[in-house]
Amino acid sequence: MTTKRKIVSGVLYAAIALIVAALIVGTAIATSYASIISIYLNQQTSKIVTLDEDGQDTAYFKSAFDSKKDLLAVQTEFAQTLQAEGSVLLKNTDNVLPLKANAKVTLLGQRSVDFLSSGGGSGAIDTKGMPTLKEAFTQAGYTVNAAVWDFYNTGAAKSYRGSASKVGEAPVSLFGDTEKDSFASFNDAAIVVIGRAGTESSDLSRTSNGDGDAGKHILEFSVNEIELITLAVAQFGAGKVVVLLNTMNVMELGPIDDLGVKACIWVGAGGQKGIIAVPKILNGTMYPSGRLVDTYAYDALDTPAMQNFGTVRFTNDNSSSVMFYAEGIYVGYKYYETRYEDKVLGAGSAGDFNYADEVQYPFGYGLSYTKFDYSGYSLSARSTDFEISVTVKNSGSAKGKEVVAIYMQSPYTAYDKTNGIEKAAVQLVGFAKTKELAAGASETVKITVPKESMRAYDANGYKTYIVDEGTYYFAAGGNAHDALNNILAAKGKNTAEGTDYDGNAALVKTFNQSALDHTTYAETEDGAAITNQLENADLKYYGATVTYLTRNDWTGTYPTAVSVERTDQMATDSDITTYFKDDPDAVMPLTSTDSEEYGKLTLASLIDAEFEENQYWDALLDRMTAEELYTLVRMGGYSTAAIESIAKPSTIDKDGPAGISSTLVGGVGCFGYPIATVIACTYNLDLVETMGEYVGEDGIYSATHGWYSPAMNIHRSPFSGRNFEYYSEDGFVSGKVGAATVKGVQRKGEYAYIKHFAFNEQETGRSGLYTFGGEQALREIYLTPFELSVREGGALAMMASMNRAGCYWTGAHKGLMTEILRNEWGFK
Repeated sequence: MTTKRKIVSGVLYAAIALIVAALIVGTAIATSYASIISIYLNQQTSKIVTLDEDGQDTAYFKSAFDSKKDLLAVQTEFAQTLQAEGSVLLKNTDNVLPLKANAKVTLLGQRSVDFLSSGGGSGAIDTKGMPTLKEAFTQAGYTVNAAVWDFYNTGAAKSYRGSASKVGEAPVSLFGDTEKDSFASFNDAAIVVIGRAGTESSDLSRTSNGDGDAGKHILEFSVNEIELITLAVAQFGAGKVVVLLNTMNVMELGPIDDLGVKACIWVGAGGQKGIIAVPKILNGTMYPSGRLVDTYAYDALDTPAMQNFGTVRFTNDNSSSVMFYAEGIYVGYKYYETRYEDKVLGAGSAGDFNYADEVQYPFGYGLSYTKFDYSGYSLSARSTDFEISVTVKNSGSAKGKEVVAIYMQSPYTAYDKTNGIEKAAVQLVGFAKTKELAAGASETVKITVPKESMRAYDANGYKTYIVDEGTYYFAAGGNAHDALNNILAAKGKNTAEGTDYDGNAALVKTFNQSALDHTTYAETEDGAAITNQLENADLKYYGATVTYLTRNDWTGTYPTAVSVERTDQMATDSDITTYFKDDPDAVMPLTSTDSEEYGKLTLASLIDAEFEENQYWDALLDRMTAEELYTLVRMGGYSTAAIESIAKPSTIDKDGPAGISSTLVGGVGCFGYPIATVIACTYNLDLVETMGEYVGEDGIYSATHGWYSPAMNIHRSPFSGRNFEYYSEDGFVSGKVGAATVKGVQRKGEYAYIKHFAFNEQETGRSGLYTFGGEQALREIYLTPFELSVREGGALAMMASMNRAGCYWTGAHKGLMTEILRNEWGFK
């Protein structure tokens, strides 16, 4: 009996010891992560008290709204405006749209009841208060087929619901007599909803659509979707079928034409309240005025970038993934339009390329319920920019808004070919949106295009930005293909000489650059040299023999899957200890030290001090202890810690490209806006900036100080799971929209963490991914959104990506983080 008591006692003591140890460790962890735990529990950790003897109001950032309720009411209406201006009318044969008022409609497709508001991960939103599609239609005056709604919502089709990896459309064989008989009473229109979700951390499948359709990837129409559209056309007639695309990614839409559908509109995902606008857009109460920010190709897999996308391992190291941007600058429309021009001109070994077989809807495409005519196109060259003017007239019978887009063509010279500089046939360099124009009304639109737009990065010759000698074309066009055909018309080309339709030379102006300029854009405003900083992000740096796509030889350099061996030097450069070797010239910072000249500074002392006043800021930082410096940097996820020595309060940072989100870390969530791609499709920077202000307003009401957004990566592939968080395949429109968002947010005192810096164009295996590319493409395509958001938007915060630039983690790549971001762009 005594022995048993000793054994029991020993076990008990051991258990108590483990509990005590766990409590000690748990307390230490909880203390370290106290700020994040407090955010999750929505607990205030500090309080700012105003001590002003004069009783003056010292608040720097104030809400323009009397209450959160008032703000929400405005946001609800504003989200509908965003949705309408960002929705893209893709097809409207015989003017199927707009539908008549008070139409009796049948909503078809599982996504009609599972309508997507946003994607998953950090971009997810709280859907509380979001109406169903049926409710939205009913509120807009429609009568909705209840039998078919119940079929999808509670009936036989419910079990087929989709996800980010599954289409989830029920077979039409499940329709019973009740559903089929109901069609006749709700036959003003059949609205077929097609949906595709996206999510953080994984890309979309290129080998399966999740519904068991052999050989079909997830961006194709599934067998069940095709059968559903076929049924709709047969039962309702082609003139009464509308395909509504509730999709996050570019899809293959060939079946729209093949099945005889006459009306198709892309609405993306509208956040919490954008859905309310959808039925209003369809009946003309509101109208679509968006333009595509991506190219819709017939074959999503047959693009240059797709030849090197996905999970690719080093040949000698199966534990590490590698990505090679072999397509160079030829992403999206810059590939399709450039190869098209070379085909027309008989240049560059364009091969049997046929644009009409490749592209269904070009970049910038979008129809309207009315028509617009252009006149008086002019270009005025000034010292540092061009002013372009054009008069837009609404020549149709309905009100509407028009996007005026300016595309530039640079000369592709012998110097370029010798030094590996690539030039797209057209690139977007400016855009503006008209005000609402009534039928017959006109507006003269003026667009400023900086001469800096003419520069190209020369990584091999002068190793800086140059402006080539030759003729530069500036064309207005409804989309990129229109603009290029206008340029070809100015060159004397027409359908008899290979164009697919005749352009309008009157919408083209030229500027002649008399000599190659390698100095104007070769240094910063402070006189620092701009030169190569990303050579070690190129596989050639490690001795690999690789080929980049060039328009000088399309067929000979079209990308193939690249096999990469991980060399010893790559292993060394990717080792974290390599990044932080002791610098013999480094000077240790002062800590716990008060300045004799400035005394005991606090953060509030410098609230009006410019960053350039370094002596004050240096003195402030010197006051901090080493432990505080460590804590501020190390414990920086979703918050920053309070720092006692300088009286810095703790802050709250939140995720959410669609608005301040509580999805990942709890606490207070705020209004959810339409996805980033919808925002970009508005081409309305005033609207975008206002959205940023409203996010800042939410920051005031929720006590959120930092916003992990906007997201600036490129739609390099339609299969990236996070494309819904990003704006476009084009760096210029991405940067302009990002800069406008940042300006709006920061005007309200909330700092924006633009992300993911940089080269985060795929989700699968993103952590530690080795990303290789040429410096020209990395700068001109992938860094441009960040550059514009810093230089024009004034972004105050940056989120590093989890992948590598070459072999170096982006956050430790000096060329990227210090030389380009800080020294070239002036990031503070």
